[in-house]
Amino acid sequence: MDPGTLSAAQSLFTAEEGLSELRPLRDDSGYSNPFWTDRNQSGSSSSDSEPNSAETSDAHPHFFIRKEKYDPHGSHIDQSFNYICQKLESFQSCDVEERDGSSPEKPVHWQTGAPTFIPRGLFRSQNRDGWPLMLRIPEKKNRMSSRQWGPIYLKLLSGGVLQMYYEKGLEKPFKEFQLHPYCRLSEPKLENCSESGKIHTVKIQHVSYTEKRKCHPKGHEAEMEQMLKLGTTDYSDFTDLVSSIEEELMRLPPHSHQKKHYEEQALGLEIVDNFWGRLGKDGKVVENAVVTHVYCLSFVNGRAECFLALNDLQLHRGNPSYAEETSEDWMEISEHYFHKCVKGNEFQKSRLIKFSPPDACRVELMRFKTLSVNAKLPFSAKAVLTVQGAYVELQAFLNMSPAFTHSLRQDSAQVCQNVLVQVPLPGDWIKVSRTVSLLRQKSLKAKMNRNACLGSVTTADSEPVMQVTVGTVKYENAYGAIVWRISRLPAKNTAPDHPLCFSCKLELGSDQEIPSDWLPFVTMEFDVADTTASGTRVKSLGTESDIQPQKHIVTKAHYRCQVEIERKVIRSDDEDTRKHSDCVTQ
Repeated sequence: MDPGTLSAAQSLFTAEEGLSELRPLRDDSGYSNPFWTDRNQSGSSSSDSEPNSAETSDAHPHFFIRKEKYDPHGSHIDQSFNYICQKLESFQSCDVEERDGSSPEKPVHWQTGAPTFIPRGLFRSQNRDGWPLMLRIPEKKNRMSSRQWGPIYLKLLSGGVLQMYYEKGLEKPFKEFQLHPYCRLSEPKLENCSESGKIHTVKIQHVSYTEKRKCHPKGHEAEMEQMLKLGTTDYSDFTDLVSSIEEELMRLPPHSHQKKHYEEQALGLEIVDNFWGRLGKDGKVVENAVVTHVYCLSFVNGRAECFLALNDLQLHRGNPSYAEETSEDWMEISEHYFHKCVKGNEFQKSRLIKFSPPDACRVELMRFKTLSVNAKLPFSAKAVLTVQGAYVELQAFLNMSPAFTHSLRQDSAQVCQNVLVQVPLPGDWIKVSRTVSLLRQKSLKAKMNRNACLGSVTTADSEPVMQVTVGTVKYENAYGAIVWRISRLPAKNTAPDHPLCFSCKLELGSDQEIPSDWLPFVTMEFDVADTTASGTRVKSLGTESDIQPQKHIVTKAHYRCQVEIERKVIRSDDEDTRKHSDCVTQ
């Protein structure tokens, strides 16, 4: 290394030492580990923690083994100095490559950066190396032993192989699990993990069906067996894990085995639209995208081929049987991906989806995106951040759209369900929201107050910290945000056009301020049954045999939206007087 680089590294290292002395302590930042309490650890990773006594090892389940590496405190200085030298050398090599006109190839996948909120393709997984998760052990319930959570590192390989490691960096997994087409993910849940927080959980289940012949009406009953139960407190890791497993299940080839004979044949279709939208400060949709998932479950005798026709614009233009229909809106498919049981060449020729579904197995038949999407939401949303000195107020407003309220009068079953609004908080504000002087309770929780205009949590001789017109609201560690939950909209015993409000008032300390890198977005999610955001409709569904099965078609839409927060700064009279006096003095 040349002398100039060495002197620059020494100056950087000296500056880094000075900054490290001024860094604030993070021990009382409001975060806590919900899985175990370790008195001697300071929040570092498992591979870098110092060896402790037997008391520390007993805090973890004996089912897992942790490798401890001792790193003396004096070695940190040498490591930091060497790290800065290596970074300077890499910067110099990059400059040389740019001058020479050659640059290293960049990876195609964006796994090093955060994904965009609006999906650019049909698949949302980030192609990660793995996820730090919690595994429920033992996997199956046993009356003789209690179950508990244990930390693991999970990898998902191509072909649907799940590899579980005791910790990240180990060469050999302690267990492998093979996904198969009869596996299905359960509905995500938020469960209590310990007194300090909750955990997002999902089950990998084996699903089989039996025909109820003696019952009336006849049908097919599902029998589920739990294979694995996974969980994490990181919501981003959880959503990426679920997306990755669902995508891998879709790529698996169908099993070939002898089909059963059913007294009553059935063919079910479920169309699920996932809507992503970004809303501006005025509450209007700025950008949106919809990915449609089509699931199929068949109980058909023999090897009859099934067919499906959607309101595809290319089908309307090319097939004379559908050319005369002009009453419905037709959609244009831009991207599509089929399950291996679908004949892709036949779709390119006739725009008909012909497939041979596996027997008694729910598969994702196809997923696609449309070019034009109806971006009308059931309700508009707006978020405001008001700052006045040390006082900060976060507000969110929801207003039902007139078109949706008009449709409610015609169809009372179409309502928004499971409404979830996440209001983010910076990390330094979390301990403020838990301050005892503000709440004197374990968690921030506000319920509807029938005797007041706004429901609130109040304490003696203090104003409400959070207020909502309907639903419940509290800070949740699993989301890292204030979560406002509403079971359904319009709410019961309220007018459809009645505005809904949320308010949170905080007083920041002298050492806290609004971070410049804070993402100013409020995220909301909700479900609407018996509707599609993409306008997808089934034109025809059946089999090539003479005896047609009973057909069941279910549609629903799941909405995810980001709302930009409008910032307002209100200056007090003292600040204006002080500024005026400074101008007069000058």
